[in-house]
Amino acid sequence: MKNTMGVELTPAEASLVECYERLATTLREEGEHLPPFARRNATKACAALWQVANGLDMEPGQLYAVGA
Repeated sequence: MKNTMGVELTPAEASLVECYERLATTLREEGEHLPPFARRNATKACAALWQVANGLDMEPGQLYAVGA
């Protein structure tokens, strides 16, 4: 996996980006089916992983799409 600068991510970095993408997708597609505490905590976790993806120059988009 490469970032927007064309730099290859390490396996650990790529794994974190995949975690962000999967959690963001879950919140977008299934978030309304989660209990309030689960959605709130998942949104907080997504925000933390967004910081990682952004720091790795992955252009993670806006958190508004997942309810943050």
